[in-house]
Amino acid sequence: MPSIGATLTGLVLTRRVVALLAGTLAAPLVLSGQAGDARVASSSTPSGQGLVALVGGTLIDGSGAPPVSNSVVLVRGDRIQRVGSVDTLAVPDDYVRISTEGMTVLPGLWDMHVHLLYAGHTNIQYWHRTYTDRFERETMPATALQLLRAGVTSARDLGAPPAAVFATKRRTAAGEILGPTIYAAGPQLTHEPPDWARFYRRGVSGAAEARAAARALLDAGADVLKITDAESMTVEEVRAITAEAHARGRRVAAHGRTNAEIMIGLEGDVDEFQHIGAAADDGGYPPALLAAIRARIDSGRPLYWTPTVGLPLRGEYLQGNRESLDDPENYAGLPALIADDVKTSLAAFSPRPAPVDTIRRKVSQLRDAGVRLLVGTDAGLAGNFHRHAMWQEMDAWVNVLGIDPLATIHAATGLPASALGVERDAGTLAEGKSADIVVVPGDPLRHISVLRDPAMVFTRGMQVK
Repeated sequence: MPSIGATLTGLVLTRRVVALLAGTLAAPLVLSGQAGDARVASSSTPSGQGLVALVGGTLIDGSGAPPVSNSVVLVRGDRIQRVGSVDTLAVPDDYVRISTEGMTVLPGLWDMHVHLLYAGHTNIQYWHRTYTDRFERETMPATALQLLRAGVTSARDLGAPPAAVFATKRRTAAGEILGPTIYAAGPQLTHEPPDWARFYRRGVSGAAEARAAARALLDAGADVLKITDAESMTVEEVRAITAEAHARGRRVAAHGRTNAEIMIGLEGDVDEFQHIGAAADDGGYPPALLAAIRARIDSGRPLYWTPTVGLPLRGEYLQGNRESLDDPENYAGLPALIADDVKTSLAAFSPRPAPVDTIRRKVSQLRDAGVRLLVGTDAGLAGNFHRHAMWQEMDAWVNVLGIDPLATIHAATGLPASALGVERDAGTLAEGKSADIVVVPGDPLRHISVLRDPAMVFTRGMQVK
């Protein structure tokens, strides 16, 4: 089997290179990289149209429907051509058959809250002051590839300098660098950001300025807008942002760490909240706030929430089990200087244990109220590396919060696509949709942790692992 002996640090292999090589080599490629071998298997017809059949595994299609045994998924180019079973769907002779026997086939995962600019450093202020001019060139291509190797084929970035993250979004879409499909917010909108965050956040004062800032970001390519520290803003400022976004068919997410943020966000017409604020003595959401949440849902508009609980629920474990911080895959693709800087900062990393009962109570209250929960990780924060954040978040949902594994997978596949309004094109394994596919060993409905190391990852029909 041919191989290319180049590390991820020294070389970012582009989709265009992969496509060129796939069209001239009969055997799959092996890409030797710092994070392990990423097998890029691609066959071509004379016209260059890839034809692949995934045959034999259990299918979880991402819609929430029960799994299908002995499945067949036909992929033509970057699209799913047909989905069925070995009894109902014959594999044409010109398709390359890939056995998925003993494995589970799922849609590519969606991480609804990432930060491509971060790489796990413990001092965010220092990180911004030191590396902002290196985000686009070095950090973001590395973290994007780490996400892809984790089975994340779509990611929503909710806070980054606009030039860097929008360029990374364009480059991954064009195939210049390997990474998930990126939905980007650009800088977070707030009232008055601190000096160190001036590239990461954008200050607004008054409804007119808020509307102008929202318009500028949407013009620049923002897929979603993000509000932070809403309790420092007026309802009129928040509403000006949401009105501008909604006029263009875009959603607005806001922090939901405090009751005040949530109430202002609801009054200002945001579509979604991020995070769950929790203290040991927190008795849960008060009745008045829950009533406001239910009123929004009863109005006919869904309310989404990305709780990002994986890292806090892992805090106590990380205090006494630090070996996972040394995993080389956490640093794959980063320049040695940056990787060493992150490792040095982690020497003093001491995460606080989370109030597990409070988080469980609040998640239960939101679900009972009819809120639609989405899987998102806050990947990039200290101890929350892009390569592992997704499976750890989903593991926390299942094994700590007690959420059904099938519902958890739906919240990481089909539901996020619906939340962003792209469900006709992506999110589930169905005819005509983008061929974003993950194949994992074993059964994630029995052991959700099998998502930790996907056996295969396809993005838009191209196998990258």
